[in-house]
Amino acid sequence: MAAQLALANQCVCDDNPAQALVAFARSIEEAPTAAAYAGRAALYMKERRFTDALQDATLALKLEPRHEPSLYRKGVSCFELDEFESALDAFQAGQAACDPAVMEARKYGMWLRKCAAELEESDDDDEAMAPAPVAQPLATAPLTSSGLKVVPCTIKYQYYQTSTHVTITLLAQQIKEEEAHIDIREKTLVVKVRRNGTEMTVISGELYDPVIVDECKVKHYNSKVDIKLKKKEQFNWNELLKGDLIGEKKIVPPTVRAMASTTSTATPYATGKDWSRLEREMEEELEKDKPEGEEALNKLFADIYGKATPETRRAMNKSMQTSGGTVLSTNWGDVGKTDYEDPSVRQAPAGMEWKDWEGKKLGQKDSGS
Repeated sequence: MAAQLALANQCVCDDNPAQALVAFARSIEEAPTAAAYAGRAALYMKERRFTDALQDATLALKLEPRHEPSLYRKGVSCFELDEFESALDAFQAGQAACDPAVMEARKYGMWLRKCAAELEESDDDDEAMAPAPVAQPLATAPLTSSGLKVVPCTIKYQYYQTSTHVTITLLAQQIKEEEAHIDIREKTLVVKVRRNGTEMTVISGELYDPVIVDECKVKHYNSKVDIKLKKKEQFNWNELLKGDLIGEKKIVPPTVRAMASTTSTATPYATGKDWSRLEREMEEELEKDKPEGEEALNKLFADIYGKATPETRRAMNKSMQTSGGTVLSTNWGDVGKTDYEDPSVRQAPAGMEWKDWEGKKLGQKDSGS
């Protein structure tokens, strides 16, 4: 187990993610650990496989509930999956468990602000959004053609929109894919839920404006179902539906279509806030607080590592890890050829000596040579 985990970490240092994934998988097969799950989650995040990353972070936290790297990676994955409440909980727990030495690198304060802003914007959308109409069941058809009994709909839904998409959320837990009949067409949407021999019509109507069917998506979660519609034209709809498919259609007054600005900068967040500017401001604040002493030294090394090439990073990682923290080199040409665990090379700082975990003294280079 330890050998595979060490190999996986070395592959990460050597910028070999494919081999690292294999090594992490083998380590988990031999004996699952939070470190192995968290390491693999980090690789998944780099590949933007946030669902896989969240699954590994969750498994790690089952083994170690206060494992800070897993809490951090769960928070980032949840945020990228628009699960802002879960992300906020994970970041708060991670901040409480975080080592002060890595607190600045994690940027927990920034992530907490992002979550709070997204949740606040979501609340504002809910207040500003007109109540979504809930379709009534068919009064003239107590049974469907398949023999299911039609009952009054008890499932509520809400929606919010951007200039390009409309996202509809069904507010019900544990709706399985086979229980939901979601028929998305260019101009209509029908959503029905079938359970225990009954059928409920949640949505059934003509959409306010056409959508691009091939680019619409449906995602099932434990607590909800998200239906993401891709608008054919970029403007804000006055409402979700023009009218029900059952009964007479409503008359909709003409509206002015406010086309989306072509000069605005696209962002991956629902709020449209300029997070890049917020990050720059936070970095400027951090620069004003100049560190001193050991903190300044750590910041210097962090800056060097952050701006270094992949080759220089490999040199720094290998020299520090294999020398037991006694050597830090940025020259891969030397580090790649040097075995710092060789007794003829290994040298402890003045007044200290090398020992193994059991306290047995190990051979090392003569300090006088």
